[in-house]
Amino acid sequence: MSNLTDFFSASSGGGGGGFTKMNKYSTARALDDATHNDAASYTVNPATDLGLEDGASIGYFMCGGGRVGDDTSYTGFGGKIIQGTAIISSASTDLVLTPGIAEKVAVVSGSVTEVAATESTISGGLTLSTADGSRQAGFRTTSSGSPGSGVNGYGVGGGGLGYNDGSQAHGWGGGTRQESNRGGYPPPTWTAEAGDGAIILYY
Repeated sequence: MSNLTDFFSASSGGGGGGFTKMNKYSTARALDDATHNDAASYTVNPATDLGLEDGASIGYFMCGGGRVGDDTSYTGFGGKIIQGTAIISSASTDLVLTPGIAEKVAVVSGSVTEVAATESTISGGLTLSTADGSRQAGFRTTSSGSPGSGVNGYGVGGGGLGYNDGSQAHGWGGGTRQESNRGGYPPPTWTAEAGDGAIILYY
């Protein structure tokens, strides 16, 4: 897993020093690099689960679900990303973490079904959403160009490993490209799925 601690400032409380621990939360189909990848959402109590006190600082890095390209010529966007630090005003108040899921486009005998991507969110003691973030680092491009590389591997634009490359990296929020065989007779059957997102906490 990429080390993102350089993105976050040292804690400002007495004693100094930066964050020393991190947990990564993603979906139940995410890769094993995630600390937690067995649920759709997670309830985290800063006091009992992370050992934090009122007024403690916490770092976060969040990537939403990736997108599928609009057609065979365009790769998909990587998930939106936000990162920063926050103050835990009440350590006894639960945080509800919901990693974003990827967009999926399935075509069966020419009939199209789409599952829309969702953003990664934190609610409860903090309110954060990748809807407020950016996908500038994970931009899409045409089939003749190179998509954005994301941030430390998160939120990468689609393409590179094949049409379904996003689903090979669930937990990293990568985009993907659509299947090339869209026309013809009999009608095609194919699936293109981007990558689920992730929430990383530093404490």
